[in-house]
Amino acid sequence: MKKLLAAVVIGSLIFTVAACKKKEEKPQLPPGHPSTEGGMPQTGMPDMPKVDRKVVVPAEVKAKWKAVKLNIEDKTAKSTKEYTVAVGTELAVPNTKMKIKVHAFLPDFRMGEKDITSASDKPNNPAVQVSVTEPGKAEWKGWLYSMHPGIHPYAHERVAITLVGGVNK
Repeated sequence: MKKLLAAVVIGSLIFTVAACKKKEEKPQLPPGHPSTEGGMPQTGMPDMPKVDRKVVVPAEVKAKWKAVKLNIEDKTAKSTKEYTVAVGTELAVPNTKMKIKVHAFLPDFRMGEKDITSASDKPNNPAVQVSVTEPGKAEWKGWLYSMHPGIHPYAHERVAITLVGGVNK
């Protein structure tokens, strides 16, 4: 009986190992796919269509929040300074040719299918839309989040910009 049981166990193991070593089949790729053309295969998320969302600042937010506080870090000088910038105005960054324009402040940032707005006038998820211009470089326009500064930050070799928060009346 022991020999029969041992034979069944060994037979099962051999079958399992043989099944695991079965050669994996490569998926069929369409003609023109980068990996069939000698290029690098695509990785990550597929290209998503860019949706142009309208920024809607509710009246109660416009009435309450007039400016933002931005931290500007000079990476080479290893210094940081806080600036208050009114919504709709520009800040010339000292010791650079860079300008930062504050387009909109949303104290409770929410993104919908067609618009970006503030769910309330409370600072639950503060975000500011800014654009950065510098001679000879493409303009950068995006959102900075005070509670999530690592999400889509402004990338520059010398200057870092972060949102501290909004300034109300």
